[in-house]
Amino acid sequence: TRSAWTRFAGISIFLMGVAILAVSFSGWQPAPVEELSPLQVGRYAVRAERQSGDYDEKAERQIAFATDNDNAASGERDLAAKEESRARQSAYLAADLKSRIDKTLEEGRDQVNQATKLKSKAGRLQEMAAELLGKAKTEKEGAAALKAKYYTTMDQYGKAVQTIDDATMKAQQILDQMNAQSLTLAQVATEYGTASGHGADPGAAAAVALKGQLQNAQKDLSAITAQKAKADEDTATARKLADQYQPMIIMAEKDKRSSDFKFQEFASLTQQADSLQTRADALLSRADTIDGLIQSTQNDLGGKRKQFEHYKNRAQTEMAISLQAEDKEALLRKQAREARYKAAELSDKARRLRALAQKGVNNVMEATQNV
Repeated sequence: TRSAWTRFAGISIFLMGVAILAVSFSGWQPAPVEELSPLQVGRYAVRAERQSGDYDEKAERQIAFATDNDNAASGERDLAAKEESRARQSAYLAADLKSRIDKTLEEGRDQVNQATKLKSKAGRLQEMAAELLGKAKTEKEGAAALKAKYYTTMDQYGKAVQTIDDATMKAQQILDQMNAQSLTLAQVATEYGTASGHGADPGAAAAVALKGQLQNAQKDLSAITAQKAKADEDTATARKLADQYQPMIIMAEKDKRSSDFKFQEFASLTQQADSLQTRADALLSRADTIDGLIQSTQNDLGGKRKQFEHYKNRAQTEMAISLQAEDKEALLRKQAREARYKAAELSDKARRLRALAQKGVNNVMEATQNV
């Protein structure tokens, strides 16, 4: 290739110059060799100039490459600084959100604890209310049983009283019949006495007729008197039954008072249970309100967690970009330094090649003049 031939020409001129210098500065007489003509020396000089120009161009390209890398490295450094600043800002936002999340979690725990306490207290109140309602139910059932027993006893006593009244009324009716029959018997007896001349003429026709009536009246009075005895016996039996019912009535009245007391106790227990249930409902209502706050807190917490993850991931990404930019900057700086070093080497080669070629030409010219 062209670069290979140029490099070969440069080396040839360099070796020729060394040989000329050795001949010029020493008294050593070399063996006769074929000397280069001025035209050949000129050609070698032109080749050396071309080679040195090529070195200069390569050196300039290396310098341009180094400059571009320096500029790119500066851009990467600016990018790294910018991304690092953004990463710090994102990390700050993430830390701020983390602090708010911790605060929200603490508030949520307090809300949950408060709601749990309210529900637990409401549960205890409901249990107490249920226990009171159970007692109230027992009292109500007992009161109903006592009242039913009272009414049953009073019904039985009422029937006994009705029996007494009926027997008394019947006895009174019989007594009224006895009195009426007694009057009838007295009237018939008076008429019979008058008709019989008070016993002087019992065979008189009027006396005989009245005597039959008198006998019938006596029979009727005897029958009524017999009914009176039965009525008195029934009345006595009814009164005895009423006397037997007196302790039962007293007990029934006592049961009624107990029933009334139990109904009062039932009403009191029911009122207490209702009061406890009202308090429990109020506590549960507060707990429901707090549950709503808990739900809102959970939603808020979910949003903050998403934002926290966003800023955390963004900070990590930006920091990774910053580190990558720093690494790239370091690589570009290294490549720029290596390019400048190569440019310096190429410039030095070009300078030495020109100097050597010039020196060879000068020596040839001097040798020509001496001849």
